[in-house]
Amino acid sequence: MTAYAYLPYLIRVAPPHRPRQLYRLNDVGQDHVDLLAKISDELKTIGDGFHHNEILAEGFRLKRNNPFGRSTLLWMRRGPVGNPGEAYDIDTGNEVETGLNTALLSELRGGFYIPEGSYFGFLFVERVGGRHLKDLIYKRVILPVAKALDVAIRVEAYAETDDWRKELAGQQVLRVTELLNMSATKEDASTLDEDLSVRVAAEGPVLSRMTGDVKDLLFDALDRRHAEYRLLAQVAPLESRRSIWGDVTRKGQQKKGWKAAPRAAFTVADSEELSAQLLELEALRGTSAPQELLEQLQALVPVDRSELESKRLEVSFGDTIPQKNFVVESDRLPQLVYPLQGRLTDIELQRLWEAQVEAFLGRLGVTLPDGWLLSS
Repeated sequence: MTAYAYLPYLIRVAPPHRPRQLYRLNDVGQDHVDLLAKISDELKTIGDGFHHNEILAEGFRLKRNNPFGRSTLLWMRRGPVGNPGEAYDIDTGNEVETGLNTALLSELRGGFYIPEGSYFGFLFVERVGGRHLKDLIYKRVILPVAKALDVAIRVEAYAETDDWRKELAGQQVLRVTELLNMSATKEDASTLDEDLSVRVAAEGPVLSRMTGDVKDLLFDALDRRHAEYRLLAQVAPLESRRSIWGDVTRKGQQKKGWKAAPRAAFTVADSEELSAQLLELEALRGTSAPQELLEQLQALVPVDRSELESKRLEVSFGDTIPQKNFVVESDRLPQLVYPLQGRLTDIELQRLWEAQVEAFLGRLGVTLPDGWLLSS
């Protein structure tokens, strides 16, 4: 495991249950709110006080955050609380005893990058050892913002296909694992609430011959995901014109909701263009793992399938031990860890993330104007 690293996440926002109708991130919801401004407001609400999660026996403080143009950098300190221990100086050997009322907080950094006029933004979080802020930011910042704006905010692990190629270069498939459930025909009322799953794994040198095909499958899934993002950005303007927000009647009651736009706002030509794009989108999403490859992988797992049905198949890559898992035939892609050469200074990390977000968005077809980061 790399001691110091960072994790990138792509951000996109849409109305609830309308995932193709993306909002531009500085114009979100019915009140046309700037997502970055709302995130900054939520960080102010959190404040710099101590927040204690008694269930997890940990706590955190938002030490500071620094809005900078179309970005917001933040420094949070989190760690265990409520257990006796010590703070130990590894240079001098000095120790300070800590008790039940002491929180041992370590600093971790994160950053939001939300370009004006873009359908996509990014969240970056620093990872030290196995610790990072993504779960905390999602729960304490993203979810409250989504609820306040009545929108769905997707925060998805992101990585370039070429970066995965470099990461997996020289690695092989070392393990194939299959999760199976007892067939429905074999269940009875007494077992419906029981966990009837079976997990079976296969390891050994014979698996290495599958490496090339499985890598190709992973890289193809990544390429299709990126193509889907680019196509969603083309679909979004048409989707936003197809429906308007206004008074609607549902089950005899009048309320606010989405309804079809008038013909002047959404023409026949618009409808035809959108239909063609949606067919292309479904084709991207409908591509599945080759059946022959699935059967070859399943053949490696020694199990009698007469009373079992497959629920999930995953492969693990590594050099000598399994390290990175990939679920075959799933829209969930593994998280790539981007390594750092030690702990960067604040300025170094900021410049790295600024360059990275520009590179990521450029490959997604987002054109950023000069000085985009400083625009307001």
